Amino acid sequence: MSAQRFIRCPHCGLPHEAELTVCPVQGKALSAPKPRRRPAPPPSEEDYSWAHSLAPWSRGEGERDLDPSSLHTFIGKIVEGKYRIEALIGRGGMGAVFRARNTRIDKAVALKVLYRGYDKGSESERRFLREARIAGNLGHPNIVEVFDLGHLDEGMPFQVMELLEGQSLAQRVHHEGPLTESDALDIADQVLGALEAAHERGIIHRDLKPENVFLTERRGETTAKLLDFGVSKSLTEQTMSMTMTGVVVGTPYYLSPEQARGDREYDHRIDIWAMGVLLYESLTGVLPFNADSYEKLLVKILKQRPVAPSRFQPRISPSVEEVILRALSPDAADRPASAQIMLEDLRDARRAARDAFRAFGSDTMSDPPRFPSADATIETRAVSVSAMPGPEDPTEVSDSFVSDDLRVVLERGKKEP
Repeated sequence: MSAQRFIRCPHCGLPHEAELTVCPVQGKALSAPKPRRRPAPPPSEEDYSWAHSLAPWSRGEGERDLDPSSLHTFIGKIVEGKYRIEALIGRGGMGAVFRARNTRIDKAVALKVLYRGYDKGSESERRFLREARIAGNLGHPNIVEVFDLGHLDEGMPFQVMELLEGQSLAQRVHHEGPLTESDALDIADQVLGALEAAHERGIIHRDLKPENVFLTERRGETTAKLLDFGVSKSLTEQTMSMTMTGVVVGTPYYLSPEQARGDREYDHRIDIWAMGVLLYESLTGVLPFNADSYEKLLVKILKQRPVAPSRFQPRISPSVEEVILRALSPDAADRPASAQIMLEDLRDARRAARDAFRAFGSDTMSDPPRFPSADATIETRAVSVSAMPGPEDPTEVSDSFVSDDLRVVLERGKKEP
């Protein structure tokens, strides 16, 4: 006989059988069960670029570009005598991804090409090749694998990567809505493992976001792959111009307070903050900090504390919420000290949630509900995920906000009521 499932009623606070549709105490309707997951729609050419995305950095003046309309002429070409380009499967603002085949071993691969600002020695080329070397050296099952890199005859740099099929975490949340706590924690477990591997090698990702977490499914199991080390930083580097000049690097919605301030010195705990934002968004469908301009967004990150995620999604366990909010501590010293510690904290939180519901006679409740405070007054703003963000979208700008500008904004903010 299977164990009976219970849920905690958001109206009376008592546990009821999961099959009930009306609270037997107050007679109010209970939430309908979450529908079964729908398969994501087939990815378009633009959608697939999420799987092998290019960090949106600025190009230097005079750097060469390739007309994107000519990308289809690459189909059929043989690269370095072994990679036959078969189809264009993704295109972004800076690069394109082709399906290719290593003819020597008959293996399908992804071949990513930088077609904007690709001059030899350019900043764009350096970051592109840097990303390939970092991902290739880390060798973790939850980090996208890079097999090879080089230059096409036309001069453009390329990477040969594992061919990923699935969808990004951003696409999944956009298509299906907030994840169950169980699914979100399964993904977080894998991403934190990948971050720990990078941090152990002295590498900070600096651009962790749902678009850079790609999900593949095989035999009912979801595997998360961490992408895009293009703006990562070595903890030992002291001379990166984009940091030393106080330029904000990373996607604004996921920036830590120290990045938003333009601090020159920070460590791996900026990735812990971003992981907190990612989990918050995955579980609620909204961002902890949102605004209609870069300036207002950064001011919010610096001056406000996030609303408890359970206000948006009552089913979040208190123990899980505690870990998320600790990761979003404005002072880096108050966050989990490492990705491994955050991973262990989330595992402990999951066990605590299960233990709490065993007390009600059920060990099958994966997402314990929790009722928000009655005085919760929140402006909920749904996340909008666009496969091809435009130039005015904050997600498309990472290197263009200088700390001196931010100080002016903060001073202006002090004068506002």
